Amino acid sequence: MKLTSPGRRIAGVTVLGLAAAGLAACAAPADGQTPSADPIEFWGWAPGYADAVDLWNETHDQKVVFETTPSGSKGGYTKVQAAAKAGNGPCLAQVGNESIASFVLEGMLEDVADEAAAYEDQYPEAAWSVMKVADGVYGIPVDSAPLGLFYRADVYERLGLTPATTWEEFAAQSAQVRASDPSVYLSSFSPADMGWWGGLTQQARSTWFDIDGDAWKVTVDSPETQQIAEYWQGLLDTDAVLNTEIESPEWWEKAQSGAIASHIAPVWWAGVLEGAAANSSGQWRVAPLPNIDADDPSNGTQGGSATAVVSGCDNVEGALEFANWMSTDEDALQILIDQAAVFPASLSGATHPALDTEVEYFGGQQIFQVFVEANEVVDSTWAWGPMTTQTGESFDSAMQPAVDGTGTLSDGLVDAQANVVKAFTAKGLSVSE
Repeated sequence: MKLTSPGRRIAGVTVLGLAAAGLAACAAPADGQTPSADPIEFWGWAPGYADAVDLWNETHDQKVVFETTPSGSKGGYTKVQAAAKAGNGPCLAQVGNESIASFVLEGMLEDVADEAAAYEDQYPEAAWSVMKVADGVYGIPVDSAPLGLFYRADVYERLGLTPATTWEEFAAQSAQVRASDPSVYLSSFSPADMGWWGGLTQQARSTWFDIDGDAWKVTVDSPETQQIAEYWQGLLDTDAVLNTEIESPEWWEKAQSGAIASHIAPVWWAGVLEGAAANSSGQWRVAPLPNIDADDPSNGTQGGSATAVVSGCDNVEGALEFANWMSTDEDALQILIDQAAVFPASLSGATHPALDTEVEYFGGQQIFQVFVEANEVVDSTWAWGPMTTQTGESFDSAMQPAVDGTGTLSDGLVDAQANVVKAFTAKGLSVSE
């Protein structure tokens, strides 16, 4: 099986500029609305979406018309925003989970909580929860991005290691590797990677954003995230992990040579790895993410997306029926898995035969089964707030002292918290801490 990468990163996503000062919700269609005979417009950029739409149209009277747009970070979101404000937007749009709250803030998405309730039980709680902002629901989950431990089986075997099941064991192994072979690091660490921090905070059953009455509660430096900072700071201070920019040319050279023996990443990174590190084919494997308590596992995500209902959609019920079909139909999912490397968010998707595939690059391991189990314990506490770009920029600037070794991760979180709150209030948003 050849993996492909849909490129669902979050730290570098460009989110729309925000002008609204509070949550804006558009009224849902009245009860008893008659579905429109007009085609449902659907905008997105992922490979395979057009073919999935064609499959739907072969067997359904309600037609869907798919329009390919640039990816969200390259203008797709801006195009949806402009069309929605002009009153001629599509009914459906592909939206990254991290951008849903920003779209809601702009008044770009329709609250479909009542109509979507019929589909909720077809998805894990964690996947459904990120479709929500306050009491509203704004789309149907398409894919999830649970985290795992990608590791070099050859290096682990040479050093007598098995994948750690707890973070305590992971720290001990990190020190052991440096003592055994100073040319090798068990892992690397990038202080400014906001998405990575978010995934581990979710695993710790915490979140940075919540609704507190009429205000956004912002806790980027939550106690759980500070504990994560303390953990990794200890590894950095003892040179047990490599402080470096992930996926730089130097990083890939070390990953290919085995000088970096493992990497914490989401399921979609499998395609990135296969494409960028072809020379180490057959040497990589995937293991579950280490946990604080091996007997009480949890997981976080880094990515994922939705089929969101755009404000002004005149056929919400029909749009949701299609969106749910695309996320649950076996043949539709086969297309998305084959062409876009989608890891299904739906419960039925977790049993899709394609996830049993033995992946040659990973030595014939059925790597997706590792992520199926991981997805079952993804914590539902996590919620994205609006202004993802500003949050990422705040992280990047606040963590630069930790990047160059002149500051600590803990201090960086405190500065990031202050910067995010400042950005929120500058946009007229009420904030509580």
